[in-house]
Amino acid sequence: MVVIRKSIPIILIFLSYVSAEEAPAFQDTSKSLIFKVFNLDEELSGDYEKGYVWDRIFRRREFHHPINFIPMEFRYGFGFNAGGGFLGLGNFKSNWMSYESDVTEFTGGSFTSRLGHQLDLDLLKTNLAYYWFGNSWLDMHTGINLRYSSLFLPPTIPSEWNASNTSWVADTEFTGKMMEVAWSQSLMLQWFESWFTTYRYTYGLAFSELYGTAGSPTGYGPSQSFTMGARIILDVGMANRFAVGVDLKYTHTNINHINDPEDITPINKFTIQTAGIYATASVFFGGRKTKGDTGKMHYYRRDYISATRFLTEFVDENPNHANIHRAKKLMVESERKIPYQLMREGMSFDERGMIERAVEKYIRAKSMADTLLAGVINERLREIAFREVEKAEVWLNAGYGDTAIAHITMVSGWHPEISHHVTRFRITQLMNQGEQLFKIGLNGRALSYFSKALEMDPGLTFEVATYKHRMAVDLLTMADSLKDLNALRFVVFALEETHRLTGGLNKTNMRILNELKEKLTAKDEWTTHQKIGEILRKEKEKKEAINPIKLGMTIAQVEEIMGKPSEVLSQGDDKKEQLWIYHYTGEVKIYLTFTDYILFRIEED
Repeated sequence: MVVIRKSIPIILIFLSYVSAEEAPAFQDTSKSLIFKVFNLDEELSGDYEKGYVWDRIFRRREFHHPINFIPMEFRYGFGFNAGGGFLGLGNFKSNWMSYESDVTEFTGGSFTSRLGHQLDLDLLKTNLAYYWFGNSWLDMHTGINLRYSSLFLPPTIPSEWNASNTSWVADTEFTGKMMEVAWSQSLMLQWFESWFTTYRYTYGLAFSELYGTAGSPTGYGPSQSFTMGARIILDVGMANRFAVGVDLKYTHTNINHINDPEDITPINKFTIQTAGIYATASVFFGGRKTKGDTGKMHYYRRDYISATRFLTEFVDENPNHANIHRAKKLMVESERKIPYQLMREGMSFDERGMIERAVEKYIRAKSMADTLLAGVINERLREIAFREVEKAEVWLNAGYGDTAIAHITMVSGWHPEISHHVTRFRITQLMNQGEQLFKIGLNGRALSYFSKALEMDPGLTFEVATYKHRMAVDLLTMADSLKDLNALRFVVFALEETHRLTGGLNKTNMRILNELKEKLTAKDEWTTHQKIGEILRKEKEKKEAINPIKLGMTIAQVEEIMGKPSEVLSQGDDKKEQLWIYHYTGEVKIYLTFTDYILFRIEED
């Protein structure tokens, strides 16, 4: 199995080569066979990253700022004192109220007499789950609940009770007023930034006033409630946020301790179930969306580049967040998948023929990819590069050499394997330019291009020498009239190169070569003498400008300024009479006459 697994990339690359060789030039903008066969990443398909649905349901607020504090949550609404059946919506159970003795059963009155209202207030609700357990994906709040409830049209108790015991008050209203103090525990699930759902449970102690008369019996007992509702956030994004909504609430109250010192009621205990709907208003702190949530959204939408950026910023800004480890894990996973995203984007450009954009994505992906993916990308870059070489070749042969060289230079950056074509294109361009100049007779400029090409490729020696020989042959016809020293030298050089490469010259060309060498030698000697004379003249002028000669100077003084003369004529053995002659360029002569070793006359010819 290991051998097979290791052989798969080799087989796939081979298939890609076969595909590339069979594809026609300039037409293939599709991906290679290796792209079509090799599944880059099974998760590149589909609209969302795997796990998106699960996250939307159970981890939607994973990186939000927790809602740490709810100072107040207010409810007001209407309820129905229920009886038996589902949620107590039927008639009151026969045992909803118990008595000290056998009396006529109190049914709770008509439907309208069982309608009432409630005022409910939660205070100082704190997210203990966050502080105790570091939980940030689910907001759970603990606080104090105060509740007041009463009936709109209280029913009248049975008059028969007074017949049984005269102390029991007859024809009075059963108000059932409640005051409750409870512990409140709620959780919030925010699905969207503008709204959330809430679920609450309370448990506490309820205090009841049974009758609506002075000295009414009272009672107390446990009470619990279940609430669910939805909230709309009025100020999304604010530091402290306000919300309004609607709640559905079910309350179960058991007044099992009756305080009746004057014995005015037979009621021993009673149980009331209340179901109702309530308008709510609340204020809370926290719950805002973070960069971590934005980063996670980008991750599940397969934008791993954006996901990495936002998650990194979230980690830096929230090092103590309860789910920081999860953010770091997603960040690492996003970084791992960035090459696949870039690859996918490159493939999209590739399919649309936008090669440069595609290559940009491929190269970025390759720099971050693992070995296998990098190999696949490199193979695609190779295919593109060689196809572009063929395209540039056409431009080069069509006379658009500069364009071809610029293009192939760019392509060589995509795939270094074709970099040698850059040099080849430049050499070809130099040779083409030299040939064009040779055709119009600009031999000097043509030769400079040929020489540059030869420096880059010594293998062009014979080809360049051929052009030089052709130039020399053209110049041979006017060899005697050539005055330009460089032209003479070129003819001599070209003939000597031809002699070296071909092994010989005909007699006529050898004669011309020897004559040109002699002519060149003579011109070189004459030029050398001219240059020497010019140097001497300039030196003389320089010295004369500094310290010109004057009549009356001694021979030694003149020689120091002028230097030794070209000729000296003297009379007598003592040589008191002398004539000094200086020769300069342009057949200029200076004559100095000395008498008794003193300068007597200065003449110029």
